[in-house]
Amino acid sequence: MTDQTADVQAAMQYLTWALEKIETVGNQKAAHHARIALEALRKGSADKTE
Repeated sequence: MTDQTADVQAAMQYLTWALEKIETVGNQKAAHHARIALEALRKGSADKTE
């Protein structure tokens, strides 16, 4: 695992935790933005492994 891959995985984990908390407080706009960021990281990381 490269340092960049580890950084992306860490960022995805932080976003997942943040999304859980955001959903708990019910801020739908913030949750939407967190999901967009998470999906962008997933797609970007998938593109690099292909």
